[in-house]
Amino acid sequence: MMSQLVRYAPVVALIEERRPRRILEIGPGSQGLGKFLARRFVGAETDFSDYTGVARRPSAWMLAVRADGARLPFAADAFDLVLMIDVLEHVVPVARAGIVRECARVARGTVAIGFPAGRDAETHDREHARWLDARGLPRPGWLTEHLAHPFPSAGEIAGSLDGARLAVLDNAWLPAHSLFMRWEARARGARSSALLADLLAPTAWDWRGHHATTNALRVIARPLTPLLRLLDRGPAYRTLIVAEKQEARGARRC
Repeated sequence: MMSQLVRYAPVVALIEERRPRRILEIGPGSQGLGKFLARRFVGAETDFSDYTGVARRPSAWMLAVRADGARLPFAADAFDLVLMIDVLEHVVPVARAGIVRECARVARGTVAIGFPAGRDAETHDREHARWLDARGLPRPGWLTEHLAHPFPSAGEIAGSLDGARLAVLDNAWLPAHSLFMRWEARARGARSSALLADLLAPTAWDWRGHHATTNALRVIARPLTPLLRLLDRGPAYRTLIVAEKQEARGARRC
């Protein structure tokens, strides 16, 4: 869906720029990065059900590994890029630092961590919950978890990435994020949003499996994907921290 594509757009841009060979995503659900980019990656997840209660088939691009983000079964420096997008807000605050340190441990080069952050984002989710309740629409499981704990802050997460060079970026302009959330709250809107995201996403496209009209829309829409980066501005729903480990920077200079 569009809310998910906006979430992954800066990560996709980072991958296309740096071309990492080995990618790990922590907490991808059943699809994660594979929904929006045709690249092989490892996905570490405790539950691949996507809040449905039933295990779902993982993305064909993902090597799925059932693992806890606080105890990853990988060697140090095993991956060129480690991603964790919209996971930490589901974790009790006292456990977040350990998971961030695990991300840094298994990363050889870059760690990218995205999460809803700040008072505006928390206010948005509370208001979205009230909006759903007023219309008799169900609260999704992820929203219930969002409301259970204070959101992470950039300072909190950066403090667990000592020794790394950090870039702190805005992601998901709040007015657009709110619009997408309300659009996707109903089944018809969710289907339309998913179709638009599929047309825009820089992933593999089955030309034979789609109607000629859909293929034509793909040709028209795909060049517009870079415009999604215009939504990476404040006030933002999400913060993205990109950390580059010092030893990796030194290795590239040699």
